[in-house]
Amino acid sequence: LPLFLVSLAELLIFVGRMRPAMMLHALNVVLLTLIAIYNEDRIFPVLLLLPLFRLLNAAMPVFFSLTLYSYPLVYAPMFLPIYLIMKERMLSLQEAGMTFKDFWLFLPLAVAVGLALGWGEYNVLRPGLILPDVSIKSVVILSLTMIIFVGVVEEFVFRSALQTILEEKIGRNAGLVVASIVFGLMHSGYRIPLELFYVCFAGLVFGLLFWFSRSLPMIALAHGITNLSLFLVTPVYPWAVGYLAGASGMLFLIGVF
Repeated sequence: LPLFLVSLAELLIFVGRMRPAMMLHALNVVLLTLIAIYNEDRIFPVLLLLPLFRLLNAAMPVFFSLTLYSYPLVYAPMFLPIYLIMKERMLSLQEAGMTFKDFWLFLPLAVAVGLALGWGEYNVLRPGLILPDVSIKSVVILSLTMIIFVGVVEEFVFRSALQTILEEKIGRNAGLVVASIVFGLMHSGYRIPLELFYVCFAGLVFGLLFWFSRSLPMIALAHGITNLSLFLVTPVYPWAVGYLAGASGMLFLIGVF
């Protein structure tokens, strides 16, 4: 029921019905909170992250005309429920992927996958440049924002928490697929059908990376690089994407060998 309500609310956003969508998400927050009070199953606090994230996203006032500076304001509040979930040990450190084990081995793979996925998403969305200029300062700010805020928060919510719990409840393969579908639906704000399908595919890729690495830092980096490729590398240096992704893939194969 909570997943159905999340999905229905996101489809309402997709068709431009924001008011009933926010009402559904708010209802879901109340429903999941009440259930979590009387039921100790850890799936309910984890599912609570989904409508909570959407409500924070929609309710955040616009302080900056440049989208880049709005990301930390939207994503930073999510660190509090993430902290509480870990503090209450609803997820173990191993389940959440709080480890840097084999990070350097998977680093080139994260770069290659991120660059490739970002290139693909750019060809779906064709977004404008969100940087005021392509200076070192702007690139560093964009990189830190996309990796530390967007990458860590979204990958914890959808991979460390949601995918992990769903795998426990409905099986490994089904959990991966359902988490990826929900991840895609949560990008309904673009109102582009192809984007929903593409992000579902990206969710499957991130989920598989999480299977193999079981490392939140690694998939957060891959997610952050995807956005860097989407908003910076592909629109400004399209010729570099293939070379960088290919070189990173080769480094990963050498590391594995």
